[in-house]
Amino acid sequence: MSENKRRQFLKLAGPLPAAMATGCKAGAAPQGHDIQGSAKWERPPKQTGNSLNLLVFVADTFRADNLEAYGSDWVQTPNLNRFAQQSIVFQDAYAEGLPTIPARRVLYTGRRIVPTYHVAQLGELGSSPGWHHLYHEDVTLSEVLWEAGYSTALIADLPHLQRPGRNFHRGYKYFEWIRGQETDYYALAPRKTPDFSDLFPAGYIDEVEKQYGDGGRGDFRKFLNQYTANRKRWLKNGDSIVEQTARRAIDWLKQNRDEGPFYLHIESFDPHEPWDPPADFLRKYYSGPATPSWPEPPYTNIQVPPEGVKRLRANYAGEASNVDHWFGKIVETLGDLGLADNTVVVFLSDHGALLGEQGQFAKGAERQRVQVTRIPLLVRVPGQSSAKVSGFVQHPDLLPTLLGRLNLKAPARATGQDLWEYVAKKESTNRDHIVTGFGWIASVRTPIWTYVAVWNPEKYTGTFAPQLYDVRKDPQELRNVVDSYPQVAKDLQAKLRAYIDSGWDITRGSFAGSV
Repeated sequence: MSENKRRQFLKLAGPLPAAMATGCKAGAAPQGHDIQGSAKWERPPKQTGNSLNLLVFVADTFRADNLEAYGSDWVQTPNLNRFAQQSIVFQDAYAEGLPTIPARRVLYTGRRIVPTYHVAQLGELGSSPGWHHLYHEDVTLSEVLWEAGYSTALIADLPHLQRPGRNFHRGYKYFEWIRGQETDYYALAPRKTPDFSDLFPAGYIDEVEKQYGDGGRGDFRKFLNQYTANRKRWLKNGDSIVEQTARRAIDWLKQNRDEGPFYLHIESFDPHEPWDPPADFLRKYYSGPATPSWPEPPYTNIQVPPEGVKRLRANYAGEASNVDHWFGKIVETLGDLGLADNTVVVFLSDHGALLGEQGQFAKGAERQRVQVTRIPLLVRVPGQSSAKVSGFVQHPDLLPTLLGRLNLKAPARATGQDLWEYVAKKESTNRDHIVTGFGWIASVRTPIWTYVAVWNPEKYTGTFAPQLYDVRKDPQELRNVVDSYPQVAKDLQAKLRAYIDSGWDITRGSFAGSV
């Protein structure tokens, strides 16, 4: 972090809170905390609920505004639009911890994680602060339902869940990995790097690698080599991986229809990049040349030519429509099997993606605007009329809300709130602000403002300066007005600091347990 940026941060932050002033640096664990120390896992109690089934479908990188309920005017998602008309639509749902793995930790445990980013990284591709497996002490939704007598199943094509050493399949009596997404080591990539002229125009890959630098996605040709080798193999099994995942889920439902109550959790990496939708879905949005196909958006501020922007947006929309199609097939299967009237069905995402707004694509710690942090959250409950709930909700709220629909109690470690009182009363949640963390940067959102800033200047090494958006005048958050409202920025920085300071004890955990 440059000295000028650091001074700007400290000016907005004001005096350090007491916890920091007494030796607990931002980003460092409180004194006495040992993440490798012994820990105790509390087994969830035996409970008897109402025996409703539960099906949760998580689509990675699915923007809320892909759906009509959230303002879509161009992405075709007829099945999800119809499902939303039958569901509780939480209109102001946002992530708490990002990206992929931190978000799953929140979803699976109902426990906030910001600021757990003091935990050591594991060194894999895509790792970022907080990118690690579940703590030993964590109690997951699947573990609670297992103890309540549910048949629990996980069917996932999310490659990060499948990495060696991961433990996100805890509490599932059945789990199945669908292979081949992104850089999963599913196919042996050739030693000689292929020609990628069918993917990107001449010179583009060189420019990407120059900006990314070494390591991670910086070796863009290595990334593309593994991706194209995987794609060649998985195409033998279907036109997309979400198709293969959905078909496995449908088969599981048919085979286990009488094994209720059941909890089936489905993880679809689509529409996460690479964006390579089946031809039928691409044609809904694009009729230009077949190549270059532009499967991967840039993670830096590289300038993409107009034809690339058009194709990237079409690719993403095609993937979103494909996910909609296969989600529709799963919901249709529930009806065909007579399970619709006794199954709670949920659709949500971990985060969204930029599609050219402010010249940027994908996600990132420095890109925590509405297109990335807002999520769709649709919950269909048997016997419950459809409704729209306004006011902020976040990922930690999902676990207690779903357990409440099953007449089961949430574990003590869950920090989220059962949202059904707002559904019953038809009231807004009335939360005055929420925080989303992504690495060393976080955003504070109120009904009026969105503020994004570095929360840990000791760890952050970039050049990001605070951003402020007036969401009343600029709902797409395209114009940074931080220089015009210094007091607003200072006030929101104080809210951010308070949230971080309040999280140290809540978000601790260890990887080793007592015997």
